[in-house]
Amino acid sequence: MKHIIFVMLLLTGTLFAQEKLKKATPVETSNEFILAQTHYKIGDYTRSYSAFKKLFLEYSDHVQVNYYLAMSATQLKLYDEATAAFERVLIVAPEYHRARLEYARVQFILGFKEEAKKEFLKVAQYPIPENVRKNIEMYLAKIDGAQNDSTFIALGFGYMYDDNINNGIEYDSYNLPGFFNLELNGDEPQSSTAFLTFFQISHIQTLTKNSPWSIKHSGMMLYKNQTKNDFYNFSYYAYTPTLYYNDVKNKSEYSLQVGIEKIYPGDRVDFTVYSIEPKYRLLLNKNTIVSAYLTYNEFHYEEQVDKMKAYRKKVLGGSVKYKDFEYILEFEKDDREFGERTDLNKNIVSNTFLYQYNIEPSLFLNLKYQHTQTRYNDKDVFFDNNRKDNTNVYSIGVTKIINKKDFITLNYTKTNNSTNQEAYDYNKNAVFMNYTWRFKL
Repeated sequence: MKHIIFVMLLLTGTLFAQEKLKKATPVETSNEFILAQTHYKIGDYTRSYSAFKKLFLEYSDHVQVNYYLAMSATQLKLYDEATAAFERVLIVAPEYHRARLEYARVQFILGFKEEAKKEFLKVAQYPIPENVRKNIEMYLAKIDGAQNDSTFIALGFGYMYDDNINNGIEYDSYNLPGFFNLELNGDEPQSSTAFLTFFQISHIQTLTKNSPWSIKHSGMMLYKNQTKNDFYNFSYYAYTPTLYYNDVKNKSEYSLQVGIEKIYPGDRVDFTVYSIEPKYRLLLNKNTIVSAYLTYNEFHYEEQVDKMKAYRKKVLGGSVKYKDFEYILEFEKDDREFGERTDLNKNIVSNTFLYQYNIEPSLFLNLKYQHTQTRYNDKDVFFDNNRKDNTNVYSIGVTKIINKKDFITLNYTKTNNSTNQEAYDYNKNAVFMNYTWRFKL
């Protein structure tokens, strides 16, 4: 009988008495902490918030200080500060279920339903009091009901500097071995700043309630305006509907995306891209996601004089994401449809490495390295060889999330293209800053 009583107490007390099982730290026995906690318990949240804020400045990683600071901020509807404090608690004490439950409620209030659902489900997998479980189920029902039909909007403005917008070469001149070794002047790199504006709208709809099938409609517009040479301006429009099947039992997802893209470059060589992409994603474990996909694109040019530029692109790709690391491997084959242009038939292999470091809950460091090998299938008569390019891209950037939905990004990218045809050797450096607003309708 004693054993049964003990088990029942354990099951019902796990969530709300967990912090009492731990030995109090010197901070928690201090007069300042006890007074601040008393203010909270009697409902004087303004004073408790001020007191725990002062304690936080001295004990920034202390679990209970951050917990009560978050709870006080929640009562005062300071949800952004509450979010940051709860995240600090869960970084140090990920098994602190009561803090995770309160964090999930704050995310729900802020409208971040997916994040709230993920946190509620983490708590629900543990033995908790029945009334708490019913409350979690109530929140999950509200979230699932809202997720049947959701619309999101993103609006962004950016500014960038590029020291080589025309891919000007490193040399003053180059020779054509296949044409009597003729010497030609190389294009000098042109630098310019540019303004970018983009708008994106996405509508996600579950086909029927509790159905594994859903469809996402995405539309995007992007404008890039150079301040010095409008020849390198462009406008971009895209519509990409995607059908998803979520296999919860096997922790996998199947999708099929089709798309149409319209590109209007500053040189007036306008073209349209039609695409289709089936994709498979699998959650191997809580830290690892693998994916595989096939992409088929057709490029069609609008003006009759440009019709000979039409070509097809086929890509076989896959990726592995482990925690904050991601590796992407792609094999691409491009084929021209008409004519005899030697720069369209080619094979490309690219390796991309991505890493995101969480400096703090709302600040991220983004690193990227990409190596691409391009091998052209047709011999260039002027250079008397088949062109071979090796392109390396290095990128570093930081992203700051504001109000859990908007974000600002600062990024630096260096690109180096080395080739066996001197007319295409180039280096470029670009700096980009962007602010994005996100809304849910």
